[in-house]
Parts: sequence; structure tokens; C-alpha cells
Amino acid sequence: MSPHPCTEAVSKVSTLRLLVLSEVDDWDFGPQLKACGHEIVAWVRPAWGRGPQCGGLCQAVRTAVNAIFSLSKPIRTIKPRFDAWTWLDKGKIPRIPCPNVNAPQFVEYVKGLNIDLIVVCFFSQILKAPILQIPRLGILNCHPSLLPRYGGPHPTFWMLKNGESVAGITVHVMTEKIDAGDIVAQRELMIGETENAGQLLQRQYHASAALLTEAVNAMAQGTIDRKPQNIAERSYFGKKKAADTILDWNGSARQIANLLRAVQPFEPLAACLNGKTINIYDAQPQEGSPSGRVPGEIVARQSGRFLVQTGNGYLEIRSCEIVPFHGWINRILLEFLLPVGSRFDLAPPATGLASHAVS
Repeated sequence: MSPHPCTEAVSKVSTLRLLVLSEVDDWDFGPQLKACGHEIVAWVRPAWGRGPQCGGLCQAVRTAVNAIFSLSKPIRTIKPRFDAWTWLDKGKIPRIPCPNVNAPQFVEYVKGLNIDLIVVCFFSQILKAPILQIPRLGILNCHPSLLPRYGGPHPTFWMLKNGESVAGITVHVMTEKIDAGDIVAQRELMIGETENAGQLLQRQYHASAALLTEAVNAMAQGTIDRKPQNIAERSYFGKKKAADTILDWNGSARQIANLLRAVQPFEPLAACLNGKTINIYDAQPQEGSPSGRVPGEIVARQSGRFLVQTGNGYLEIRSCEIVPFHGWINRILLEFLLPVGSRFDLAPPATGLASHAVS
């Protein structure tokens, strides 16, 4: 475990007034920053909204109803390790909704806060010159990749889809050019072989809290070390689009499994068979000698699992649903509608997808 950023002489760090821009709840940056003596004057995101909390009895009733009527199961999520919303309320730190951080009214509001520094982490808006020029020490941004590689709004998706084994986080000085400012600090994170986007993002959130706190302390001490990015090594990936998540059975089993990891647990991977959409939630690649079957053909099945030929190897589908069915109804239909020898369409039509943009 790495030492706390403030373990070595808190007294040496000057107190800074900060404004935080972040859309992440599962992020313990606030407590780490406060432990070093800094002040968060407000926390900004485009909107603050939280669904109704459901107690144990309510959840049990809901689960029973879903099981009986085979209703859609809730979106699978990663169990949070921290609740920033609750922490902010306990600390009486203002939660400011702001659909547009570049709006003149918000720029004037920030000018009146008398802040030293703005910290940005996982925030979906692009900051322009008027707000970039307000803090006397500038703006630090935490980007979820090892810049200059994987610049752009969805690096975690692209790294997993491309089969990378190493991810990371970068703290850099924010400029008008996206993800191009001087690097202040970086940390590598190894990617687990079966790790999905939600799991990797959670690790990036919590790693960024410590790295950002160290950078803020260095800024306060005047010891920050800025290193220009090597533009020759820069790679940039744009926003994730529906076309980027299309399952192509001509690809290898590993490539398809990587694509599934890149969208889970936020959404399934959609396939199509005989006009029916099949949502895939869990699948693993398998090696094996060629079967003589065509890519997309179900070559074996057992206990609700399906082995599908791909362009290279096999994909074992462990959990899937025939849209719009769920639960026991889905399990019955799978027995009849996906027999051995069935063939998935090679490239299903693109579907609308939710976007999880970060800066």
C-alpha cells in the first residue's frame, strides 16, 4: 500500500482553496485533500441527482416481483468503495449543478470564489479560455491513460477493446488543447486478463485521488515538476460510437471478449440471430482446432452455455438474453431458439449506446 500523500510533513504544505469538477461519486479525493489541510470551496458537476434509496425489504420485494414476472434486471454495477455525495453533505461543501461550465454566469461565479486551483477529474465538458484563466495556479486535470497515449474522452473503453495490458492515469496542466498540457505525474496500472471497464475505472478513480493529492501538495509547495508531452508519441481516440461496439464474428475470440470487457458492466454486447437480438453479458475466449464451421455458428451447447465459432478460436457464451425476455422465460426460450448449428449474423445492426465520457 502506498503511503498517504500527507504522511511526511503536513506543515510544509500551504493551504489552497480549490474548486473540484468531477462526475464521480466513488472517489475519495475529498478526504485525502482535506487531510492535507486544503479547502474545497465547492464541487461541480453538470447535474446533481440521486434516485430514491431502497431499503432491504423494498429490495427483497422488488427482486421477487422481477423473478415472478421476468422483468428486466437492474443494470449491473460495481460496488462503490466510497460515497462522495454523503461526504460532501457531512462536510457542508456546496454541490453546484452546472450544465455549462463555460457559461458567462458560471465564469463570474467562479471568479467570486477566490480560488487558487481548479481540479478536474472524469468530467465530460471541455473548459475554455475564460475559466482556464481564473485560478491563480491554473487547472490540474486527471486523465485515465498514460498520456500522450490514448488521449480523448473514452480511453478506458479503447484500451480494453484494443487488448492493452497496461493502463494508467496522468495528472497534467489543463490547456485549451484537449489532453495536451504538461504532465505533472503518472502512474501505471496493470490490466487484469478478465477485468472489465467498470472494474478498471474504479481502480483509476481511487488511484487518481492519491496522485492528484500529491500534485496539489507539490503545487502548494512550489515544487511541481512539469514535463511537456512528446507529441510524436500521441495517440487520440474519439468518442465511443455504436459502430465501435458491433460484434464481428470474423474477428478472433479474444478480440470479441475484449470488446465485451470494454462495455461491461454498463451494457451488454449485442448479437443477432434469425432476426432476434441476443444480449451477451458474460463470455470467455477458448482456443481449439478449427471445427470446419463458419464464424458465428453455434458448435456446442450445455447447461445454458454456448460455444460459438469465431474467425480464430471459440467464444463460450456463459450468460445471454433474447431481447426482450428475462429470467425463467428467457431460459426456456434459449433451449428452443438457439440450437446447435444456428448461425449468428456476422455483423448485427448498431444499437443506441449510453456514453460515459471523461476528460
